[in-house]
Amino acid sequence: MKIWEDLSEDIKSKLPADAECELKMMHSKSALTRFANSNIHQNVDEESADIYLTIHKDSKTATVSTNITALKNTETFVKKALESLENSPIDKGWSGLPDEESSYLGLMEIQESTPDERALKVKEFISQGKEMNAAGYCSSYVNNFFVWNSNGLESTDSSSSAFIDGIFRTDSSAGSSHRGGINLSEIDAEIAGSEAAQLAQDSIDPQDIDPGKYEVILGHEAVSTILVFLGVYGFNAKSKVDGMSPILLDEKQFDEKITLVDSPEEASSIGFKIDASGSLKKNLVVIDKGVSSSYFHTRRTAKELNADNTFHELFGWGDNFGGIGTNVELQNGDVSKSEMISNVKKGIYINEFWYCRVLDPITQVVTGLNRNGSFLIEDGKITKPVGRLRFTQSFMSSLSQGNVLSVGDSARYADSEFGEGMLKVPMLHLKEFNFTGGVSG
Repeated sequence: MKIWEDLSEDIKSKLPADAECELKMMHSKSALTRFANSNIHQNVDEESADIYLTIHKDSKTATVSTNITALKNTETFVKKALESLENSPIDKGWSGLPDEESSYLGLMEIQESTPDERALKVKEFISQGKEMNAAGYCSSYVNNFFVWNSNGLESTDSSSSAFIDGIFRTDSSAGSSHRGGINLSEIDAEIAGSEAAQLAQDSIDPQDIDPGKYEVILGHEAVSTILVFLGVYGFNAKSKVDGMSPILLDEKQFDEKITLVDSPEEASSIGFKIDASGSLKKNLVVIDKGVSSSYFHTRRTAKELNADNTFHELFGWGDNFGGIGTNVELQNGDVSKSEMISNVKKGIYINEFWYCRVLDPITQVVTGLNRNGSFLIEDGKITKPVGRLRFTQSFMSSLSQGNVLSVGDSARYADSEFGEGMLKVPMLHLKEFNFTGGVSG
């Protein structure tokens, strides 16, 4: 892309020769079609280019950033970085830059979605629940990433993604569903709409039940909540460095039915093939049949823990945040949703969690609420919709040995509190989950 070529050459000519330097640019095109009251009310497109410059010299590190529209001139930009460097503290954790051998050239032309194509997906979603009120969005993204550093690395990559997320409401209930993929054409909006409409219809006039410990069947979004919290606050190696992670490598901390991988090399994975440093990502086993196998590392945490880098530095978050898995997949089991329900003596089906907050990072005790489709299951059958319950539950314990009764036979991309397209998961049947009260406590 010519804008990168011209800009990078201009900035490189102004950088000090005796410093380690890294220059990045993220060029993004995003499109969003929103709907409410079963009608499209907003269609927007946005294009941006964010630039980051990191300089390391005399054991100090500084990073400055700007948007290309705010960049007055490259000389001022570099000067700002050098002034920031002068005032920075000693960086004891600096781990150097990847070299030329880590370069990867994956830039490509990607077709963008059109407003009409997104509108058609919205129409397909809404058509599944015409008697109800629908709201949500359909979005698509095209991203191009460029990295250069003074060690000789030059990497580029492109990615695309698309999502539909919607909800149907009645006077007393709601049902939601989510789908994601690399391209808009992959998304079956009718199935998503049908799922959301059925949940809303079946949830009419929910009844309160007593809190306590219940068997649960967790829908895809509920499962993704558990896994993203474990990923960000547990398997993130920065949490281990800070003494806040419950993960102990090579120990069987989870049920043997749980195998979790990060699979950026797979063709169906959403996102870049390179991390924020420009290095090529690799598939990684995170949990192997219940055994915690690896943290998500960046260059910095790998140095601090004397471990191998797993290339999980995330663009825009900075390597000080630690490593985040963005292609996380929970391996399928062989049990269908109907089979799971038939095996429950007394329990709750939960479509999704929300408003979740960590109470204790060491034990991963989290509190939150259920919403958009929850049902009491008795003697293998759904008997009635249930209202809001507050859970207070260790996510480590929820997936511990003996608590995972079965794993679903079908996985899909599920939404998470840290972004879309990060997790592909099946449903889960858990032996015990702790509900401590209603909405107010």
